[in-house]
Amino acid sequence: MILTFFLLSVSLWIFAACAKSPLANPNLPYPKLVYIESLNTDVVPKDFADTFINRFKILYAQAPNSNLQEVRFYFTDYYNESREEFSPMASFSLVPRYLLQLHVQVITSSHTQDFTQSYQIPIMGFNPPYSQDFDGLILKILQE
Repeated sequence: MILTFFLLSVSLWIFAACAKSPLANPNLPYPKLVYIESLNTDVVPKDFADTFINRFKILYAQAPNSNLQEVRFYFTDYYNESREEFSPMASFSLVPRYLLQLHVQVITSSHTQDFTQSYQIPIMGFNPPYSQDFDGLILKILQE
């Protein structure tokens, strides 16, 4: 009974989160977004790249930055704790997580800047392409 209530609650929470998060508007002139998959140090599910691109476009539409010309990104140090993979970055957690680093290179008309951020994303809470895990870094990029 308690498990059923918990599962129903989590399902409704995930459904509500999906309903609120739109996909990006394909009609806006975004900067060039390049996923450099060949620089990934591990096999990373494409959902992470799709989520980054979708969230970048949504946030760019809300706060455009005309100085941005190109955004290149790739992932390193990817681990899926639910598969019991060893991770040197892991800390104790009761909930399995995706562990990864996102590397972003931003090219503007005047300079190039690199950003790197580590993420520990609970597997149960990651909902591509709607998850907002990368929003903090994207907002930082848009302010450049």
